[in-house]
Amino acid sequence: MTTSTKLHSERLAAVSPLKLLRGRMDALLEQVGSGSLNIDSMLLQNDLDLAIDVLYVCKLVEVVPGIGKVKARQLLARMNVSETEQTGNLTMDQRNNLVQLIATEVSAS
Repeated sequence: MTTSTKLHSERLAAVSPLKLLRGRMDALLEQVGSGSLNIDSMLLQNDLDLAIDVLYVCKLVEVVPGIGKVKARQLLARMNVSETEQTGNLTMDQRNNLVQLIATEVSAS
């Protein structure tokens, strides 16, 4: 079955911005993982960038050097935050608490 070119172009128009957003999200995760971008500065902003806003908190925390997947999940469990929670859904108090927990965990390791 063939699709019309109009349907194909509509699909491309819909997917294109999402690919750009995914690329920005991947770049942010890579920068945090390499240490060139500090997670504190990202989480403590009043207005989060869309790429940060839609990232899963767990994914963001686990790429922090010295944290990893297990510690990230343990930190989120201590805060009663779901692994599938998006960063933008956290309150400022939760983000502050997370920054403090990460700093404590990184300095202990």
